[in-house]
Amino acid sequence: MKLFRTFGITVVVLALMGLASAQSWTPLTNQPGIAAGTILQLRDGRILVHDADQSDWAILTPDTSGSYVNGTWSFGGSMAALGYGPLYYGSQVLLNGRQVVIEGGEYNFGAAVWTTLGAIGTVTPFSGPLSWTANAPPVGWGSIGDAQSVILADGRYMQANCCSTQSAFFTGPNTWSASGNIVGVDNDEGAYTLLQSGKVLLVDAWSTACATNHSSELFNPTTNTWSCGPATPTQLWDSSGHELGPAIVMHNGKVFQVGATNATAIYDPSSNTWSSGPTPSGGLTGYDAPASLEANGKVLEMLGPPGFAPGCQFVEYDPISNTLSNTANPANCPGDPSYIGHLMILPTGEIMFTDFGSFVEVYAPAAGTVAGVRPTILVRSTNLNSGSTNNLLYGYQLNGRTQNNAYGDDYQGDTDFPLVRLKSVADGTVHYAFTHDDSTHSIAVNTFGVTKFDLPTLTPGLYDFVAVANGIESNKIRVTVH
Repeated sequence: MKLFRTFGITVVVLALMGLASAQSWTPLTNQPGIAAGTILQLRDGRILVHDADQSDWAILTPDTSGSYVNGTWSFGGSMAALGYGPLYYGSQVLLNGRQVVIEGGEYNFGAAVWTTLGAIGTVTPFSGPLSWTANAPPVGWGSIGDAQSVILADGRYMQANCCSTQSAFFTGPNTWSASGNIVGVDNDEGAYTLLQSGKVLLVDAWSTACATNHSSELFNPTTNTWSCGPATPTQLWDSSGHELGPAIVMHNGKVFQVGATNATAIYDPSSNTWSSGPTPSGGLTGYDAPASLEANGKVLEMLGPPGFAPGCQFVEYDPISNTLSNTANPANCPGDPSYIGHLMILPTGEIMFTDFGSFVEVYAPAAGTVAGVRPTILVRSTNLNSGSTNNLLYGYQLNGRTQNNAYGDDYQGDTDFPLVRLKSVADGTVHYAFTHDDSTHSIAVNTFGVTKFDLPTLTPGLYDFVAVANGIESNKIRVTVH
């Protein structure tokens, strides 16, 4: 378990920049005024951000041109009436689009309790805060804490117990069903990584019966059972704190795992083998750290010294050259330790960064999109009615090929689901629909899927219609809104 960790709100005054250039950071024009932590993508294009270690949430809405840098903030609802103000917890946006589930917490209002409290936030599309209600834990569980979670390819939400081998499937508000137990000692400090095959990879942060110091496991969603995976090429978890770094499924299906031991590794599902990755320079590690996949195929990571010490450096992993290289730092690096960072891809392809402070920035990766990873779409009709609901969108790779964002047990900000964006031909204004009730959550290559979408109130006219998955835009369809 982690030692108690504190953070402060850092206020930085900089001259605001204009449009971000490649591999650079741009501060938001309007800052949130909270200790911004967990970032979640809502299905109507808005971004939900947690006021760290407190009960409140804030919502970032893009401006009429689709810019999040120039977006505005509004109240996202509060869990105060539930007695729930967690830090480090499980977090998922469900496939129905209407519910955000928050489970557990290593801390609650600053007290280290590994709580079983949870909450469901109900979304009102296009405007307004979420309405938060309590969600009971699985029967008999004494903890959830900072345990990991994942939504499987079949749509089931699986939540781990931090302090045992248990996991459970969410089956509705206040109800759960048991899942299979892992092989290892317990779930603590591990992470669930959804593979393109539909299986889930777990790198253990403990010695297990699978392998001393080098243990990995695989979950089979057909049998709901865990089994030993191949041994990692080196020890990736820290022996003192049992910490790990992020694991990212790249567009090629391989997993890039960052260690807390100045090491990285690559898992190849096709051969079910691990190989060594590049060693971070300067002794840096992913000692609890975030990462996010760029459309160009590189992985952006926040690294730092071993332990929870300050000294962060942002790097990019290039899967083609199998190399790590330093990239531009946000304003608060190298002052930050790596563990306070959160990264999430935006629908624009930029990457949002929070660090428990009131100063939020976005990163502009180098241009380019890996061949073949764009969603391919077809709408049921190119004639749509303003404010209509349950319209149908068909397509391939609507969820992308990856969860895209990773941290580990403390935070899940997955964006592997379709968004719908419309741009007015007449005036260039950008609008998001509300997507919901997807037919599949698979990230397998060329998976066919269907999702429903509801339109906001739009001015009648012609619009360019695209789907977006993990910040990558589909082909464009011209539609008429009546």
